[in-house]
Amino acid sequence: MHVIIVGAGEVGWYLAQRLGAEGNDVVVVEQNESVAAAIGAELDVQVVVGSATVPSTLQAAGIDRCDLLAGVTQNDEVNLLASLLAKEFGVDQTVVRIQTEELRGPLGARLLSTMQADVVIDPDADTADEILELAHVSGADEVYPMSGGELLVLGAVVGGSSPFVGHDLAEIGRSFEPNWKFLFGALTRDGETVIPRGDQVIEAGDHVRVLTTRSARREIMELLGVTSRQARRVMVLGGGSVGSRVADQLQDEGATVVLLEHDAHRAKLLSERLPRVTVVQGDITDTELLLEESVSRMDLVIAATGDDASNVLACAYAAAEGDAFTVAVLHRLALLPLVRQFGIDAALSPRTASANAVLRHIRGGTASVATFLESDVEVNEFEIESGSTADGCLVADLHLPHSVLLGAVTRRDGSAEIVRGRTRLDAGDNVVVFSRPDALAATRKAFSA
Repeated sequence: MHVIIVGAGEVGWYLAQRLGAEGNDVVVVEQNESVAAAIGAELDVQVVVGSATVPSTLQAAGIDRCDLLAGVTQNDEVNLLASLLAKEFGVDQTVVRIQTEELRGPLGARLLSTMQADVVIDPDADTADEILELAHVSGADEVYPMSGGELLVLGAVVGGSSPFVGHDLAEIGRSFEPNWKFLFGALTRDGETVIPRGDQVIEAGDHVRVLTTRSARREIMELLGVTSRQARRVMVLGGGSVGSRVADQLQDEGATVVLLEHDAHRAKLLSERLPRVTVVQGDITDTELLLEESVSRMDLVIAATGDDASNVLACAYAAAEGDAFTVAVLHRLALLPLVRQFGIDAALSPRTASANAVLRHIRGGTASVATFLESDVEVNEFEIESGSTADGCLVADLHLPHSVLLGAVTRRDGSAEIVRGRTRLDAGDNVVVFSRPDALAATRKAFSA
């Protein structure tokens, strides 16, 4: 597939990295020469310097053979115009990133239709949705719904009290026969991520990604030795699009929410728009203000400003003063190592939230996609087609690549189950698969007619 990515910002860079690793023909269009040089030096992709609003630039990027164009700059107008030009050149699929709130609402619907964009992504909304999933599964640092939400991929650090510690996965599996409620899909230790097999021994401090059913999520968190509790008292730091969305939703769900916003005018607007949220104007790094607003008694603290350093510092202070679960939004991944060092529980990035939405569309036959900040392992969902290798096959006889792990199957009646070697697969079923990008083509082939 020939893909043109407009914009080498956080979302564009991440998409180029993921799609390039799959073996796609990726071209990045970027106006800033230094940014273009940096991405060209780090990734195995072609880079064209120039504006995607100029037809000659798109021609240099191979628009005449392009299968998909993704406009993901921080400029809505550039993304929209690039999409329109791509359609004029006959490109079948376009994705645009839109940040202006009015353009995402009813007033902008006609414009978006005129621009002929196939998919519109909203980084703020996607990030807010990920934060809300974390709020609903307290203790997990990653939550990705699969199969329409019936299945969840939970990321968490294994606690010392977990009964899994010191046992290998084969032992753990035997103790839960005959029906498994979960499966270990990925494990990170000392910075290295593997897709674990039966001889993998679980250690305290391992970061694991576990596939489970939504109904079993609390039981699985307890088995992982993770302390969880309902988020009744929440502090949201930053009243931008992400923070205000999260505060609004959580107060609707019955939580007591305090929202800190630095800008006085914005704070006043939010206090009028969110009458049941306590809106406080002030600096989120003002420790006296945080103490005054009872940060030490919060169940959940979310830092969602546009300033990464402030988000990290505020969450670190909240973690030191109380036992709240802390979530920091990060735009620069260079700060990611500080998250664990400062005792922050979870970090989210708009780049993964938006990129996952784009990847779902690009891959066509994939109903859900989950990618992770510090690992190339990803989770995909495929539908088994009639006449494919997997149709009517037992999992044990499927012979997928070693870097692929089949996790669960959702039947046509909506029921979901964690797979075993004896599990039979049939056309119309959806399967959830852990894999590395270079194995995606072989994996997709097994499920396609």
